[in-house]
Amino acid sequence: MAINKLTITLFLLTSLAVFHCLAFRVEVQEFEPPQQEGQEGGPGGGSGEGWDEAATKNPYHFGQWSFKNFFQSKDGFVKMLPKFTKRSSTLFRGIENYRFLFQEMEPNTFLVPHHLDADYVFLVLQGKGLIGFVTDKANDTFQITKGDVGRVPSSVTHFFTNTNDTVPLRIAKIVVPANVPGHFQVFFPAHSQFHQSYFTGFSKDVLTASFNIPEELLGRLIRGPQQQVGQGIIRRISPGQIKELTEHATSPSNKHKDKDRDRSTFGSPFNLLAQDAIYSNDFGHYHEAHPKRFSQLQDLDIAVGWVNMTQGSLFLPQYNSETTFVTFVENGCARYEMASHYTFQGDQQQPWFGPGQEEEEVEQEMSGQVHKIVTRVCKGEVFILPAGHPFAILSQDENFVAVGFGIRASNNTRTFLAGQDNMLSNLNTVVTRLSFGVGRKMAEKLFTSQNYSHFAPTTPSHQFPDKPKPSFQSIFNLAGF
Repeated sequence: MAINKLTITLFLLTSLAVFHCLAFRVEVQEFEPPQQEGQEGGPGGGSGEGWDEAATKNPYHFGQWSFKNFFQSKDGFVKMLPKFTKRSSTLFRGIENYRFLFQEMEPNTFLVPHHLDADYVFLVLQGKGLIGFVTDKANDTFQITKGDVGRVPSSVTHFFTNTNDTVPLRIAKIVVPANVPGHFQVFFPAHSQFHQSYFTGFSKDVLTASFNIPEELLGRLIRGPQQQVGQGIIRRISPGQIKELTEHATSPSNKHKDKDRDRSTFGSPFNLLAQDAIYSNDFGHYHEAHPKRFSQLQDLDIAVGWVNMTQGSLFLPQYNSETTFVTFVENGCARYEMASHYTFQGDQQQPWFGPGQEEEEVEQEMSGQVHKIVTRVCKGEVFILPAGHPFAILSQDENFVAVGFGIRASNNTRTFLAGQDNMLSNLNTVVTRLSFGVGRKMAEKLFTSQNYSHFAPTTPSHQFPDKPKPSFQSIFNLAGF
């Protein structure tokens, strides 16, 4: 009899343990999207591969599969996102004339001279190298390194060099076309494997008269040397060539010594990370270059931001008044949440914007209901933060690094909705009580209980050391909503 009671007791305890495990599993699955094998990427953060990106139905998220290769070889690549209005002509009408590019060059490589019929702003994400500008009046080369921001004016010929022996040179760009909204062309004076010289567009008579050279030399001008015909626009160069290029480069320490020369045409690069962070604490740092402060950014009205968050930290809920940020993830993974009034109509039975599919326009409508957009973003992916839309970012597996290009930034105001400096804490008690339906004491502490500004921990022990750990919640709950 005692053995039967013991058996029954063990059975009940085992069943209870299994029940709790299943309950915890369900809770975890509700907290994060399902994972698949092979999700983790290489050094520097997960790639996000293996996640069902289509399941989020988030038009503001562009996975790695969204990029199109402009050029790719063993020496590097240049890739770009399609026009934003190809995803949705309504949602992205305000940034129709902007394109995002990403460039990576292997060590000891050279990107040949070229020009675009577009202006662009670039940000160096990793490595060090050179950028050279050539006009009919000047030939200037600048050293660049991680955190450097520069402006390349439309139709100015320029080139890049990766001078590092071991580390790739990674650069993000936001491009503003000059001719056709959302479209631009790249022009090369020299012939390469997949790109013709722009001299191909002229007749032999015109070229012979223009350069005053014999016709037999025109082949070299149009087709290039025979040994370079098989090379791409990014090519390996020797240490001696790198040394020669570097000798003529202006370093950050002496770029302002030659005050008699006007460099405003190129806007010599400045380092974003050398500027004081506008928000900073133990859980994150945010640097931003504003167009009102940096002349290179003024006429394009573009801001450049860099956020670095510790693992498990929260960039508190906020919104931008006028600026839409095109944001690129450089390291780690994060979950971002955003409130939107837009609803997204689509075929619920078919994958939405799946890999290898054409991105189709999204039909949407305004509604009084607020929709919570939740997406996990990882290294190499892009997400859009539209003006006026409240959002928050939660770093996950490791430190999270992202950079952003802010469009129409001159008159922007960033408003935080949680934290010590949040806007809602300035509501008087009566307005808070009338709006949120709480008593006087609750109204006084509703928006003043957060101990941190801008960045906050999501681990309860940091803010509530004497309270038990709560169950999983949404980011907005953690922030005090």
